[in-house]
Parts: sequence; C-alpha cells; structure tokens
Amino acid sequence: MHKHLPKEVYRWKINDPYHGGVPDTFYSGQANSCFIEYKYTESLPKKSSSYIKLNLSQQQRNWLKLQTKNNLFVYTVFACLDQVYIIEDFDLKRFTVKQFNERSCTFKEYITALTNFCLKKESIK
Repeated sequence: MHKHLPKEVYRWKINDPYHGGVPDTFYSGQANSCFIEYKYTESLPKKSSSYIKLNLSQQQRNWLKLQTKNNLFVYTVFACLDQVYIIEDFDLKRFTVKQFNERSCTFKEYITALTNFCLKKESIK
C-alpha cells in the first residue's frame, strides 16, 4: 500500500502496544494529514444482501470519534481485493455487499484520492 504513494506523502505505520485504539496509519503532506484504520478481507459473500461486519473494536471506535470531535481527519478504510470503501461513520457495525459495491472505488482511485488529500487539500471521498 505505502509503496504506491509518492514520496511527498509522509506515512507512518503505527504500532503502539501501549495505547489501544490508535489507527493503523498516519499520512501527511503539505495540505492535509489524517489517521486511517484499515480493514481487509480476501472475499465477500456472494449475495448482494449479505452483511459484511466491520470489525472495529469499541476502543478503536472511541478513538476515531474523539479525534473527529477534535477536528482531525480520521477514516476507516475497508478493502476487498482491488475495491476500497472509505468510511467516516464510526458507529457503523455492518453494511451489505450491495452498499460496498455501490460506494467503493478502485485501489488506484483510492491512492489518487489519498495523495490529493495530503498534497492538494482535496476531499478524500
């Protein structure tokens, strides 16, 4: 993932065993910065009405909501293969395959959006 970003985007893979709930990564550039919690699955259920569980712990949900209140940009990114769904609702516990397919973008589009967010102050969504 990180190797696809330009060098101008700072990336920090966070591994903090002393402070639970902290997202996986921090990104910054000359225009913006954000924290992102990544979730990934190898495959989706076949039926479009089937639910996909968003496995955020309560500690993660609390951290993300607190930082939103503190006016920081924070996101959860759920991916399956080459599809990426950017989520800002940290109370969301599940969504359907249909919702994922309708709201997701390609990995390449996500990298472009993240790059433009950090370097040009464009929306990540």
